[in-house]
Amino acid sequence: MQPFLAAILYSKSAASLILCLAFTLFLQFLTGIPKPDSLQKLNADQLWVQISRELFDYPFWLQDLSHLPLFFTYAWLWARYLGPISFKSPLRGSFLLILIVFGYAFINEAMQAFIPERFPSAGDLFMNFAGASLGLCLHWFLSAKTNQKKEF
Repeated sequence: MQPFLAAILYSKSAASLILCLAFTLFLQFLTGIPKPDSLQKLNADQLWVQISRELFDYPFWLQDLSHLPLFFTYAWLWARYLGPISFKSPLRGSFLLILIVFGYAFINEAMQAFIPERFPSAGDLFMNFAGASLGLCLHWFLSAKTNQKKEF
């Protein structure tokens, strides 16, 4: 396997784990910002109000669509660290991978019930799951193609 492809598909390093955790925090930050009006009512700093305006200043359908690449990346990073889904022994690392990826996709959306003027959305949840599924499937497919960890 080419070194570049191997680096993209697999990494059990501490740096890879830190990247997974940092991206999780980034996602939570990005999806946990209240709407600008809520921040103004709370007398938040203008920097936070401006950041919120930038995040919410595009069409609602595009906001929903943005969940797809975010959760694709999230799933890819965790698959890179924990290894691809295995159909030979699905309980080995696959269960933990699926639990982390889809569990967080659900929790991330549910957390919006506690954010002022935000609410959980079935459309967002669907896009979270779609992005995560695409990320895991593509990672599994490329892993199988490289014959590095071909497990059907």
